[in-house]
Amino acid sequence: MFEALTETKPQSVRYLVLELETGEFVHLVGQDKDSSALTGLDAFKAFSADHAARRSGPLTRSTAKIVGNYRMLTDADEVMPA
Repeated sequence: MFEALTETKPQSVRYLVLELETGEFVHLVGQDKDSSALTGLDAFKAFSADHAARRSGPLTRSTAKIVGNYRMLTDADEVMPA
């Protein structure tokens, strides 16, 4: 997914994946009204085709609003000190 996003550089998509200590993954997606910039990618179609087999529980989706953001979502090329 990240390789495809890097190649296509859709400006309407923000995508972050977190791995929890439990081995579970959290995918955060921010996108403009047109979601096809992400869902139209061949890599996304391949990734989502067998996601049910990889899940430990039911898929949950929820919209969210950013309440505050302090340097969490920066440009990926920007080096952040440890």
